Amino acid sequence: MTISIDDRLENLFNELKNLGYDVHKFSERVISDAYIYSEKDIPLYQLNNSLSAKDTGSLIINCDNLSLNDIIYSLHHKTYSPLF
Repeated sequence: MTISIDDRLENLFNELKNLGYDVHKFSERVISDAYIYSEKDIPLYQLNNSLSAKDTGSLIINCDNLSLNDIIYSLHHKTYSPLF
């Protein structure tokens, strides 16, 4: 699973990277299975204009008020609503 994370979420980026996930920053513009962002930093309407979804769809997760375990659960169970 390829994951892209808002560049401002450095701690989350490092935590997922240390756990062995294939993690990239938004600025790298890697087409990903999942995108993690903070609504506090990027409104959803702006996020949709800057991402490229896979043909099979991509998961978008607003990490506000989610723990690392919540995010990992969402990634593995795809419990967050895909927008693409």
